[in-house]
Amino acid sequence: MSRRHWLVAICILWFSGLLWLPWQPSPMAVATGGQRQFLPLVVKPLIFTETFTGEPSQPQSWNPANWDVTVHSRDVNTWYQLEPMAAEHGSDCAPAPATHTISAYEEAVYLCRNHLMTAIKASGYGMIYLTPNHLVDFSGGTATIRFDVSTLRASMRDWIDVWISPYNDHLQLPLDMEVDLSGPPRNAVQVRMDLSGNYFDVVVYRNFQPTVIDGLTIPYDRFLEPSPTRRDTFELQISRTSIKFGMPAYNFYWVDTKIADLGWSQGVVQFGHHSYNPLKDCATCRAGTWHWDNITISPAKPFTMIAANRRFVDRANPAVTLAEPAPANARLRFAGIGPNLQVRFDGGSWQPAQLQAHDTRYFKDEHFRSFWMPIPAGVTRIEFRGDRWWGGDWHARDISVWALP
Repeated sequence: MSRRHWLVAICILWFSGLLWLPWQPSPMAVATGGQRQFLPLVVKPLIFTETFTGEPSQPQSWNPANWDVTVHSRDVNTWYQLEPMAAEHGSDCAPAPATHTISAYEEAVYLCRNHLMTAIKASGYGMIYLTPNHLVDFSGGTATIRFDVSTLRASMRDWIDVWISPYNDHLQLPLDMEVDLSGPPRNAVQVRMDLSGNYFDVVVYRNFQPTVIDGLTIPYDRFLEPSPTRRDTFELQISRTSIKFGMPAYNFYWVDTKIADLGWSQGVVQFGHHSYNPLKDCATCRAGTWHWDNITISPAKPFTMIAANRRFVDRANPAVTLAEPAPANARLRFAGIGPNLQVRFDGGSWQPAQLQAHDTRYFKDEHFRSFWMPIPAGVTRIEFRGDRWWGGDWHARDISVWALP
C-alpha cells in the first residue's frame, strides 16, 4: 500500500472514531486543562453484524455480495432442481405455520419479516452453508460468535452446525459423515447439533483427526418451548485454548472447557443446515426450515468475496464471469464432481483444477469435492471442462473468488 493510501485509511478511521491519533489530547489531558499528551494508536476491534433487514411482500431469494451462499444436493436428479418442500412463511411472508412450496436452488435461502430462512429437503443428502466475508479473529484472546435461530426441529435428520477453520484449511462443503463430500477440514472447530436430541457438542480437528468435546446432553427442550417463530440466541466463545458454547439468555452452556492450543487464531465461519432423508424413521417428520437473525462476529477481520454470474457450470454452460476482476493473491473456490476437472482464465491455457486439502479416506467418485486454487489478478472469465464419471457428467457450482487483504 502506498503512503497516500495509508494516509487516506488513517483519516477514514480517525473521522469514524475508530482511531486515536498521537497528536490528539487524551481524555485525562482534557480533564486537567488540555495539556497535550502523546498516546499510542488504538484501533477499536472490528465487529461484523448481519441483521437480515427487509420486509418483502413475498419470500425473497437472498444471496448478497458479502456472503457466500452454498446450496448442495447430492443425487444427480437434484442437481438442477431441489426436491419440492413446504418451506415456512406463506407466499405473502405470513409467519409459521403458514408455508409456501419451494424447489429451486435460489429459493432455499430467503428473506421474510426481517430475518433469514434456510430450507432444504434431500432424500439423499443436502446442505446449505452461509459464510460471511469476515474471519473470526481470536489472535488477541477470546472472540465471540453470536446468532439467533429458531428452535423447533422438524426431524432428527435435519440439523444445524457451525464450522470455524483457518482460511487455507477450510472446505466449501465440510462434513463429518461419510455419506457425502470429502470429510472435515484439516484443522477446524465444529459446533454440531446432535442427531438424537436438541443439544450440541464440539469437535476439534487437528490434521484431520477429531477430538470430540463431550458436554452436557441436556436438550434445550428442558428449559424452553421450541418455536418456529421465536429466535433464541446461541453464543460461541473461542480462543486458542478454550471453547464455550450455549444459550446465554438461559445461562446454559453445553460446553465450557479448556483445550490444547489450536495453533491458529483466525478462521472462516460457516453456518450450516443439513438434510439427510428427513422423512425417514418418523411418521410425522418433515423437511425443516431454520430461521436465522442477528449474527455477530467479534472481533472480525474482513476479506474479499467476488461472486460469479452463474450458480453452476456444466458441459452445456461451461463458463462464468466475475462481478469484478480478481484481485492480487486471490483464490478460485468452487465445488465440483467428475474426473479431470480443468479450468482456464480469460481464454488462456487449460490447467488442472486444484483440490483443497482433503482427508483421502473420504474420496469417492460420487462425492462433490471442494476446489481452491490461485487465480491471476485481473481475470474476469473462467471456463471449466471435465470428463464423465460412472454416475453422470462433470458439474461445478457455487463459484466465487476469495482474497485476503
